[in-house]
Amino acid sequence: MATIRLVYYSQTSDDMSQSELKHILEQARTNNQQHDICGMLCYDNHYFLQILEGDAAEVTALFLTIAADKRHHSVVITGVQETEKRIFPHWSMGYAGGGDELLAMMKELGCDNFDPTQMSFIEAATLLHQLSKSQTRL
Repeated sequence: MATIRLVYYSQTSDDMSQSELKHILEQARTNNQQHDICGMLCYDNHYFLQILEGDAAEVTALFLTIAADKRHHSVVITGVQETEKRIFPHWSMGYAGGGDELLAMMKELGCDNFDPTQMSFIEAATLLHQLSKSQTRL
């Protein structure tokens, strides 16, 4: 079984409330744990950026479910790669929201605000990995 890392971004029509984000994360953590999937989600400026890691078939099935979710649109896969070592092995779904740390990292990438459409696969994966080091628990 191949282990993959998949990164995608999407756009929300409306701002997500803290309770909506908490509900999404609770569902993700439960489902991901059952399927041995891990990852990290970032939300800001009407964008989701997420990385998923796990068995290729499991991650693909999960992504298809996520892509069909009506809470967001314009879902774009930034990249997929096989990996032998997971970046996020210790939790089923981490979370980072907007804040000074995210803004500082975006400025390093040459962006004035959180805009995953301007990031490469490597930039997005690196950003999520760096954000995971100061993960917010919702």
